[in-house]
Amino acid sequence: MTLRSSVAATVEADRVEFEYEVENVGDDPEEVTFRSGLSADFAVLRDGEEVWRASEGRMFTQALRTETIDAGATETFSGAWDDPDPGDYTVVATLNATGDDAEARAEFSV
Repeated sequence: MTLRSSVAATVEADRVEFEYEVENVGDDPEEVTFRSGLSADFAVLRDGEEVWRASEGRMFTQALRTETIDAGATETFSGAWDDPDPGDYTVVATLNATGDDAEARAEFSV
């Protein structure tokens, strides 16, 4: 696959907003098959241990679906972590697609 991804964390007064971008840097469209209604997931790590996951405790449809990302196009996925404790963290964003290992990481402090 010719997908490149990045994630950004924006710290606000009582939450952290995440924006995960997946860009098709290739010359051809890429078909991405999602395993469920969850397109992307966000996990927050502190000292290498997971302290929060966006999908934790939530349910998603279990239908496979395919989307096409055109050459040069970018898909954006958003998430938010409410009421984080102060500290230094790493967010790990992943695309919930079959056969794809698109992952991005970013450091942030609250």
